[in-house]
Amino acid sequence: MSLKDYFELTRPLEWSKSFGNMIFGYLIALFISFGFVSFENFDFLFFFFAFISVGPLLWSGLYALNDVTDFHNDKLHKIKSSRPLPSGKISEKNALIFSLALIVLALLIGVYFFLVLDNFLFLFCLTAMLLNQILYTLKPFHFKSKPFLDLISGSVINPFFRFYSGWVLVIPFLNAPLLILIFVTGIQFAGFALYRLNALEHEKELGYKSSIVVFGEKKLLFVAYAVGLIATLSFVLMTLSFRFFPELVFLGTLPSKFLWLVVLSIILLPLYLQALNEPQKMDIKRMHKIMYYHNIIFIFGFILLFFIN
Repeated sequence: MSLKDYFELTRPLEWSKSFGNMIFGYLIALFISFGFVSFENFDFLFFFFAFISVGPLLWSGLYALNDVTDFHNDKLHKIKSSRPLPSGKISEKNALIFSLALIVLALLIGVYFFLVLDNFLFLFCLTAMLLNQILYTLKPFHFKSKPFLDLISGSVINPFFRFYSGWVLVIPFLNAPLLILIFVTGIQFAGFALYRLNALEHEKELGYKSSIVVFGEKKLLFVAYAVGLIATLSFVLMTLSFRFFPELVFLGTLPSKFLWLVVLSIILLPLYLQALNEPQKMDIKRMHKIMYYHNIIFIFGFILLFFIN
């Protein structure tokens, strides 16, 4: 047992999801509120403090909790068996204490935002993610083993509230434009569905009645393609709406220069061919790295474009 094992338990690469969703919400809310984003209206310390609560604390704690509840099953998985808990590097008791400590610290920051900064919605978002993950992870709810609920809980509700964790730091209402919500939730739904396809045999062995087991590979693959395409088109429409479709600006808009992020993603598309064509055979470790590095590049490109005139 070492600090490295506990750090691995927090799944630091996964923090990019929280950071990405939050920074999208925060920057777009600033853009809508002020008409521009600059170093003057971007409160770096405020955003960083909020992100620490959501990513390194809350979600690290939730991932550790998931490992605690699943480590017996993870021992049977060819990839997950090497994680700190199923491999025996960290005990179940210590992992649970670690998990609860991180979650409590995250909620304390949320309470601070509520009591001191008068931001109830940030605490609401933290609480919503916590409750959703409890329903997803713990029995008797165990949404991860139930059709339809596994996809909605795991890949729609979570990015929705991660996004709003950034949005409400600027705008105290859950009123984000529709197109950005479709993009944020749709892209992650598609990626999550492909990930679940890779786990088909494992979930059959566990006796799960999850979406992939019930609906089958072809149907879920079609849904993943369709939702991913709709999400991409939503982002493209946002970049074109102000110039070509002004009547749709109320659905969400971004400067046309953001279309370069779509071009970048298309260039990287060949890296995903195996995952798209044969998700059950993909190298999940390699694909995880590709997805997260792509995500990080997209996020920092998104940030940079707001500060480039």
